[in-house]
Amino acid sequence: MRERRKNFRVEWNSAGKIYDHSGRFAQHCIVSNFSNGGAKIVGLEPSTVPDEFILRISPHGHDHRCRVAWRSKNSLGVEFINGAKGTSEPAINRRRKSLSTAGV
Repeated sequence: MRERRKNFRVEWNSAGKIYDHSGRFAQHCIVSNFSNGGAKIVGLEPSTVPDEFILRISPHGHDHRCRVAWRSKNSLGVEFINGAKGTSEPAINRRRKSLSTAGV
């Protein structure tokens, strides 16, 4: 069978967190594989995830703006918007700063 992926994927199995566009925490997940262009996410209910969101992959803490490419019964595939690493969403950084100055 011919490989159709644009980028090489690696098995990852690392904890992740999903945030909405305002930088608010939404839910935990597991990133089961990862490439420069996207990832497969498990450990959540795919129907509860919005079409676009921010994914933080632990332990490295890189933020990725994501768009859902496909959904199955227990997983979803995402493509990274504007590349992979270095796409930190300013909303998350603003929220962190506001929480740290508020003493939370």
